Amino acid sequence: MDKKTKKYSEEELAIGIIFKEFRISKGFSQLEAAGNEISVTHLSNFENGKTVISTNHFLNILQNINVNMFEFQNSLNQYFQKKDLLLFNIEMADAFAEKNVSKLRMITEELHKKLEISSTISTTKKYRLDYIRAKSILSFVDSSYFLTKSEITFLENYLYNLKEWGQYDIAILGQCAQFLDFIHLIELSDRMINPSQNSINIPYVKQTIIQTVLNIINIFVDAGLYTPARKFIKYLENIKINDNYMFEKFTLVYNTARYNYKIGDEGALAVMNDCRKALEFCKCFNTSNWIAEEIIRIKDQNSKNN
Repeated sequence: MDKKTKKYSEEELAIGIIFKEFRISKGFSQLEAAGNEISVTHLSNFENGKTVISTNHFLNILQNINVNMFEFQNSLNQYFQKKDLLLFNIEMADAFAEKNVSKLRMITEELHKKLEISSTISTTKKYRLDYIRAKSILSFVDSSYFLTKSEITFLENYLYNLKEWGQYDIAILGQCAQFLDFIHLIELSDRMINPSQNSINIPYVKQTIIQTVLNIINIFVDAGLYTPARKFIKYLENIKINDNYMFEKFTLVYNTARYNYKIGDEGALAVMNDCRKALEFCKCFNTSNWIAEEIIRIKDQNSKNN
């Protein structure tokens, strides 16, 4: 490897490689991709690992081939999947949906190893947050995993210090919410949905906010804290969830019925059953079975209370 090649890291040069794959797959020529931003020669050198380009030029040529940063980041993560654990977001979600406890444990332990290795470098905060998030998700299916007091404090400090909430921050609040005390959870949730956030109207960020608020509503309903539960139900009703987010709209209907039943509306149970039937109609059997089990639990608890 010559000195010129050593000038840039593998990660830096990979950006050009991934860009080239996108450009070709989208059917754009180098001339079309370069546009008025950079020369074709500069683009060719960038794509072939001979140089890098500035961030503003990169963002503009990415737009020239109709690719957004979310798509690009996903492909870049896959390119480095053997050493880049950012893919755990997707892997954890898939494993959780499948109730694949073994895979969830494996991902969590991989993150723990990364955290131990990085104990003296600048990525420690990132790996620690990832590990906390993974442990919290795993705790839903394996009660032997839980967040320690120091991990909860670390997470809360991180969230309280945020000036701008992004998709990652919103998701980690929702996935770890069950371990936070209720006062902190209310305060952090209010900060998250603050309309002054610059990213709040980005579609995928807004969807993550909706998903997180839905989870928080459940936590408050389970705890019998109906005032904050109603507050966040009202928040979701007022923002008028787009029809593109059908599952989130559906979940809001179910969560609202669950809330109404808890505060004494017996008729809400019929709405919950309607939700179960709708899921069965759509062949979402895992979720419909989960709802059926929850309805049985709710009925049993109600019988005991009466």
